[in-house]
Amino acid sequence: MKKILVKYYPVLMALVVLISSCSKNDDNYDYRKMPTSVELPIAAHAGPASFDNGGFKYKISESISAQPQSLSTTVLLSAVKPLTKALTVTLQVDMNAVTSLNAAHRALFVADSTEAVKNGTDLPDRNSAQYATFVPLPSSAYNVPASTVTIGAGLLSANHNINLITSGLSLSTNYMLPLSITDAQGQAINYYKTVYYIIGIKSQYEGTYTANGSIAFPDPSINRSWTNRTKTLTTINGTTVRSEAADLSGSNYYMYLTVNADNSVTVKSAPEAANQTIQNNGVCMYDPVTKTFRLNYKYVGGTGDRRISESIKLN
Repeated sequence: MKKILVKYYPVLMALVVLISSCSKNDDNYDYRKMPTSVELPIAAHAGPASFDNGGFKYKISESISAQPQSLSTTVLLSAVKPLTKALTVTLQVDMNAVTSLNAAHRALFVADSTEAVKNGTDLPDRNSAQYATFVPLPSSAYNVPASTVTIGAGLLSANHNINLITSGLSLSTNYMLPLSITDAQGQAINYYKTVYYIIGIKSQYEGTYTANGSIAFPDPSINRSWTNRTKTLTTINGTTVRSEAADLSGSNYYMYLTVNADNSVTVKSAPEAANQTIQNNGVCMYDPVTKTFRLNYKYVGGTGDRRISESIKLN
């Protein structure tokens, strides 16, 4: 699973602090006097600001799985130099914050709508991100192994983990998991103290793939092939993704690929496909080790079957 880490951020922060401690800028601010504080650096890279209390949104996408997936968040000590003793930082999931955020978004939509009517301009789009309504992530979908993390003496960061269990979640719902620093043993908690994780659910088979394949037409037509063709597989449900059929997206030929329990693959036409005869035509398997679809399928054309053999590998 994709872990939510600001990789290398603590190291970069330490370098910035070290450089700052050796110099002063043009306004004569002495960075050696910079106060020590604790933050969630991921919030500094998320956006936009949700509240004046330092809440920031960050989108992540998780595969549908009954197995726990770790959501890891870096807690950073922002200081001129590390502390000489360990620091315990307390974090909390507060789902009441989702209710507050939804209320703020509704109020903003009403205010913007009123302003639009007043000015005679177009009404705002209720579905836009700034007015979005979120659903608190159900308690059955996560657990918090520990409510505290310890930044060891001489260190600048530690990781806090939450386990996500996504098998019972809906693909079409905007879930939110707010995580906040609530205590830092007397050290200041700075502006970047809260991150609102917006959790989208996807199939584990979703992604960008490279396809190599060929299509055989009934005699005496000439066959053709493709190499290194980029294909984007998108989620339909936990086991099914949508893909271009052969090299025919320009003709609106799309297919559904369903991975069965034994890793065999069922191929069929997507409901919107211009041709509704796309189907298995031989062995179709998914290799979970190499993350590759190996497919033999066909569709019926005016002069008979068009037979496709194709390998689709995750990039």
